[in-house]
Amino acid sequence: MTSLRLRSERGPLTPAGVEYGRSALGAPLLWFPASHSTPETGLILAGTHGDETAAVVALSCALRSLLPEQQRHHVILAANPDGCQLGLCANANGVDLNRNFPTENWKPGETHYRWNSYATERDVVLSSGSAPGSEPETQALCALIETLAPRWVVSLHEPLACIEDPDSTALAEWLSHAFDLPMVASVGYPTPGSFGNWCIERALPCITVELPPISADEASERYLPALIGLLRHD
Repeated sequence: MTSLRLRSERGPLTPAGVEYGRSALGAPLLWFPASHSTPETGLILAGTHGDETAAVVALSCALRSLLPEQQRHHVILAANPDGCQLGLCANANGVDLNRNFPTENWKPGETHYRWNSYATERDVVLSSGSAPGSEPETQALCALIETLAPRWVVSLHEPLACIEDPDSTALAEWLSHAFDLPMVASVGYPTPGSFGNWCIERALPCITVELPPISADEASERYLPALIGLLRHD
């Protein structure tokens, strides 16, 4: 097996990310290109919801563990940098980006999420945006994906503890084994205007990895091998 970076060398992210847009507050939206892009290159993204930071940190740890030439897939660590900075599920405009994509089933008005994994109701109110794809983060991500044309997308979230793939692909089965999480066809509730629906409408395979309720510290230990394996997946 090809060796990884020494732990002492895993502090910075090198090379630096490439800007693909700006957030609502003007923060750079960054992606980290694969060392060699091929028709089989995928995209791995995290941080769509800014309060789901364990996946962001764990994915960053995995990316920093690799030698540059070992990264086979593109990465976005924080699709919602304003939310990550402010601790919000939404972006700075109060919009749930995962309900803002320009899909056939996008719905205007309110959307709801749970305050945390202990809450029994989805009672915290956010917006789905003033129009489909109204947010700069959504627009920039859609444009980047259209340019990159990845073979597949893996989107990291929390805290439902499952691998969601309506097509039950071989990659989803690999992820289920690597993360030791059950594979499901649906998370069990409607997701109008979601990134997953946007991908489906483009015949782009999209698998959602839902980590359990977990700290960033534990996620970077428990899931580091799986995330390194995903970054190097054939």
